[in-house]
Amino acid sequence: MDARLIQFHITPKLEGQTQEELRQNPSGFNMEFIAKEKYISENLQGVPQFRREYRHSLNHVVDQFNEYYQWHTEKAAKMKHYGDSFGRLEDLSDATKYLASLLKSEFLVPNELELIDIQIVGQFSVYESGSDTDLKKQADQIREASIREMQKKMAARQPAPNQPGQPRRPVAMHFPNREPRA
Repeated sequence: MDARLIQFHITPKLEGQTQEELRQNPSGFNMEFIAKEKYISENLQGVPQFRREYRHSLNHVVDQFNEYYQWHTEKAAKMKHYGDSFGRLEDLSDATKYLASLLKSEFLVPNELELIDIQIVGQFSVYESGSDTDLKKQADQIREASIREMQKKMAARQPAPNQPGQPRRPVAMHFPNREPRA
C-alpha cells in the first residue's frame, strides 16, 4: 500500500488556561489524514507521523487555528446572552469549518495528502442559558459548590487503599445497550 493513515490532535489553549485544566478536560479536534509514503515517517514507537517539513507546515496551520479559536472564543464570551443560546454549537461548527478551510488552503495536496475526518473530542457545552433570572445568575456558584460536596461524599465512601482485612467492594457494571439474555 502506498498510503497510510495519520492521526493528529489539536487542543486549543485559551488565554489564562493552565496545563492542569487542559489535563482535566482534554478536548479538541482529532484529525485523520490519508497520505502517500513520501509524506510519512515514523516516530521511535513506530507510529506514523508527517515528515519534518510537513509537521512544520501543519504546526503553522495549528498556530493560525489557535489564534482564530482564541479570538473567536473571547469574542463570544464578551457578547453576553441574556436569553437561551445554542451559540456554542455554532461556534464549534464555525471553528471546524475554519480548520478544514485552513488545511485545504495551506497543507493538503490533492490525491497525495488528504483530510478524511475531523472529530470533536471532549466535553463541550452546546447550550447556554441566559442570565435573565437571579437563580440563573447564581448557577456557576451553585454548580461549583455541588461538585465540591459530591467529591467530599465520594472521597468519604472510598476505603483506604491497602488495608489488610478489609473486604473489597464489588463493582457493579451496567451495559444499557445490551438486551437481557433469555
